[in-house]
Parts: sequence; C-alpha cells; structure tokens
Amino acid sequence: MPLDYLNEASDEVQRLFARLDDVERTLRKTSEEHRPMIGEECYLTGEEVCTRLHLSPRTLQTLRDRRQIPFTVLGNRLLLYPESGIRAVLDRNLRAAAE
Repeated sequence: MPLDYLNEASDEVQRLFARLDDVERTLRKTSEEHRPMIGEECYLTGEEVCTRLHLSPRTLQTLRDRRQIPFTVLGNRLLLYPESGIRAVLDRNLRAAAE
C-alpha cells in the first residue's frame, strides 16, 4: 500500500499556495485602500492629505503648527487628519473665480 506524501509539488499543496497568494493580494489591496475610522469619522494620513491637496510635507506641517487644519496625534508619531475637518477648511477658504 503506497503512502502519499505531501510536498511542494503535490496538487493539494499547490492549490493551498494559490489560495494563500489570493489571500495575500486581497489583504495588500485592502490595507492600501483602507482609511482609518474612529467613530463615524474617516481620517487621512499626512501622505494622503499632501497628495489630495498637492502640498509638500513641510507645508502640511506649517498648517498644523499654525493650527489652520485639524489633526489628531495617536501614539508618539502618528498624525491623522479628519476628512470632514479638511473639507471644512477648504469650504471656508473657497473663493469664487475672478471673471
């Protein structure tokens, strides 16, 4: 009676590796698209704010230092910006185009 051993070339192991690859891709995609939420508020990272508003990190820091944009500090170094707060700042500073 021959014994079947599982090894890297086995069909079962190959299917398992394929499924694990699918799970890894899904987790990577989710982590890239996930925006942290606290309560009902969506928060953006500094990189996301800079990208969306076409700001340099230094300009974002200046806005933060002058308290012109709302932010939250989590832990020692993680800065998060409430999306609704950023929108409110943009709405307050919106000016009609000159004709």
